[in-house]
Amino acid sequence: MSSSSALTASSTLVDIVRAMREAGLTHPQIPDAPARLIRSLTEAVTTVLGESVREHVSVSIVGVPAGRSGVGGEVV
Repeated sequence: MSSSSALTASSTLVDIVRAMREAGLTHPQIPDAPARLIRSLTEAVTTVLGESVREHVSVSIVGVPAGRSGVGGEVV
């Protein structure tokens, strides 16, 4: 990698945005669901691209409120 394209600590190489129903993020039996998802998705990326990209992986978990998503054309 040339010095002009070198990554800095604030560079994002991989940006993952995962939308899911809010209920799945606030389930009482899995109170740390967002943290677990973020860790797991980051691990998946580093497994494929290498440990050196870890600090450049950004993961956002977006909660979709009930009634604002659908399956097969029906609101769920």
